[in-house]
Amino acid sequence: MKTFKCETPILKDKFEKHYFYKDKLLSIINNQEEYSKNYNNDKLKKCDWNESKNFERLWVKLIIDDLRKQFLKFADYLGFKKCMIYELWNQQYENQGEHGWHVHGHNYTGVYYLNFNKDCAKTRLLDPYTKKYFMDIEAEEGDIIIFPSSVIHTSQVQKTNFLKTIVSFNISFDDIKKDTYESINKEVKIIK
Repeated sequence: MKTFKCETPILKDKFEKHYFYKDKLLSIINNQEEYSKNYNNDKLKKCDWNESKNFERLWVKLIIDDLRKQFLKFADYLGFKKCMIYELWNQQYENQGEHGWHVHGHNYTGVYYLNFNKDCAKTRLLDPYTKKYFMDIEAEEGDIIIFPSSVIHTSQVQKTNFLKTIVSFNISFDDIKKDTYESINKEVKIIK
């Protein structure tokens, strides 16, 4: 099989409403049941992945409109008009907690670092083309990171007693903006 490498961006931005939502979200998440269905030897304290398509959960209803605005900001930067949110869930990690190597569906995935400090386990990315580790995401609390869903990634082992809490999501961008489309056509004409 012949392969061709395609570079695509990983984006990071501050969630503008982080401090408005942080305590409210943590209060709701901390009152969730413990997570008992760990897969692939994952060790998570709390996770509501099984409800990821349910947008009627209290914490989701609280934050969804402002998350959608943030995702549209990413879409605009990438040259798209639309962003659809397919799944949204939270995860908590205690000391020795981890989430093994995995990929997601749709065209982008990401992490909102809701409760996080410099000692928390980082998200590590593996290049799907070379199958080699290429990045530990340098995130701070309040950051949202997005990357292509085909990028293999993991949350490394948590080695602190700090309760790391994240919100993860699967999204798809669609409908190329007119100026992006015109720019692409201009580039294609130059190449011909």
